[in-house]
Amino acid sequence: MPNLNQHPDDLRLDPWLKQPENRVSVPDDAELACLQEISLGAVDVIPEALYFRRHDGQDELWAAGLRHGAPGKPREEQLATAYQQGRVARAGSQGTRAAGAEILFRALTASRHGHVWPKGFLEGPLITETTHRRILGELEAEHDRNVQEAEAQAEAAIIIVARRLGLRPEPAGDSPSAWYADCPGKSHRLMISSNSNQFGCGYCRKGRRC
Repeated sequence: MPNLNQHPDDLRLDPWLKQPENRVSVPDDAELACLQEISLGAVDVIPEALYFRRHDGQDELWAAGLRHGAPGKPREEQLATAYQQGRVARAGSQGTRAAGAEILFRALTASRHGHVWPKGFLEGPLITETTHRRILGELEAEHDRNVQEAEAQAEAAIIIVARRLGLRPEPAGDSPSAWYADCPGKSHRLMISSNSNQFGCGYCRKGRRC
């Protein structure tokens, strides 16, 4: 998609629907972008419907986690029994509706990496099976490149300290300097930047430069 910004400056993501204003029903004027299957790790694989809406100069992507028997049923029935639904991404409108849907789908999928990942394409129309497969391939290749570049920084001071403390640091794949490590005494992980020698934990809301 030439001349389109794949990483909009005004992009807003809420992949886990933590913001109350985003935990609302899919608008009637949002159109189906694609129906896919997503893996929830070791828990389950469920269908997910993604809807696209262009409104007042803004593009929005809405997600609904569906019951296993929902695909093939009318939209109203699918959404009436959805696990949850809401707005997961938005940015200023760009290009065609298909182009706008692709930009938001790419950003959403990248933000979920390591937690939720698409396992299969069920139907379009805005995001086709070819587009779906291409985006996943590009994101996986980018992740692998980032991991390789991060591993080259394995002797950065903060990574050495995390290793000595038994925090099991490992490349996150989000960027060439992004690492995960165990949060001390907790059951979750924190983020480390090998470039800036910084760490931060979103759960504990703590961070600092070493």
